[in-house]
Amino acid sequence: MEETVIKTPGVKRLIFPDMVEVNPSEATPLQKRNVPGYFLTIWVGIWVNLHMALLAFRAYKSIKKTRTALRGLQEFKEKAFAKNGRRKFSVKNKQYWFGLYVPPFPSKNFDRFILTELNRYVPHSTPVNAYQQVNFAITTKCPMRCEHCFEWDNLNLREAFTLAQLQEITKKLQQDGLGHISLSGGEPMVRFEDMVELIRSGEKSTEWWILTSGFNLTEAKAKRLKDAGATGVVVSLDHHYAEINNKFRGHKDAFGHAVRAAEATVNAGLSLAISVCVTRENANREFLTKHTSLCESLGAHFIQWLEPRAEGHYRDKEVLLQPDQITVMEELFVEFNHDPKNNQFPPVMYHGYHQRRVGCMSGGKFSFYVDALGMVHSCPFCHSNDFKITDWLEMPKIGRKEITACTSF
Repeated sequence: MEETVIKTPGVKRLIFPDMVEVNPSEATPLQKRNVPGYFLTIWVGIWVNLHMALLAFRAYKSIKKTRTALRGLQEFKEKAFAKNGRRKFSVKNKQYWFGLYVPPFPSKNFDRFILTELNRYVPHSTPVNAYQQVNFAITTKCPMRCEHCFEWDNLNLREAFTLAQLQEITKKLQQDGLGHISLSGGEPMVRFEDMVELIRSGEKSTEWWILTSGFNLTEAKAKRLKDAGATGVVVSLDHHYAEINNKFRGHKDAFGHAVRAAEATVNAGLSLAISVCVTRENANREFLTKHTSLCESLGAHFIQWLEPRAEGHYRDKEVLLQPDQITVMEELFVEFNHDPKNNQFPPVMYHGYHQRRVGCMSGGKFSFYVDALGMVHSCPFCHSNDFKITDWLEMPKIGRKEITACTSF
């Protein structure tokens, strides 16, 4: 394997040994993540805490209830995100982003998100979200053949939804309160025009994210997504070596698609997250450090680490990480997010970390998943097949108990 140099005008050359070259002639200026300094970090932390305290007091009109709810939220944060619960953040468009699934601060969406979380500890009468996040697979079509695909059995079948049905379903979701919706597939870029119209016609009270391999996501298309009201793009990039990534994704140019999509996303003014499935072969300090460095070089605002689950194409296979590998990942999760020497790295989201400490926040609690055929599940990795989402349109109201909670952790 050859050495890759990503040429970026005005930015120090970025070198990743043994990677296959990423067509330098097509490289565009990388807009590096705006890394907050020490004093800004302190100030924003104080501002956010005071703001949340005021939100809570307005909702409860009681000092005792306010303290109880805020204490519950703080204890949760300490368990879920380590140390004192303080979260690294990214700065974009004069707002502060604490997580892929957390709306930016300050914003009305952030306030509603916090009020929804406080309501879990001490109920109040202020409006809250029925669900904080929904992952909605809007197409079965996909040009990739990813090794870990959880939609493997549904790929390239007849589409389950018309554009009108997608609009009707998302409208109902938003009416009940929805903080974040992820549009996935298959590959949602295959259904680009419908996706743009779906976002454009939807309420902007929800953060709209696209989950993609990067397939055919040009800067022009990224700008159209932003103009329609999209918040950001989650690009799947599973290795810093192009050859290995392409093999894992079952496509000869998967790495190129992902890198170009990341650049297009940032240059269009959208937020960028990079998602990686950390397999048994990769759950080590060297891989995670190199991959995180690549994400940082591409201007990612967040990185999402996923553990492989025995579902979809991985069903009945020995893919779960070993205890010592999980230990390494958890140690690095803490180091990358809390050690000042790693401040240049984007915030890392690692669901396995909090799931082992506070339980899963998916089905019935925080979010759920709608697969490409329209079946509702706890999450993409726990296929519960609870009911068909289109049947929900005939139901008076969805209830949390109707979605099976994840029990894997």
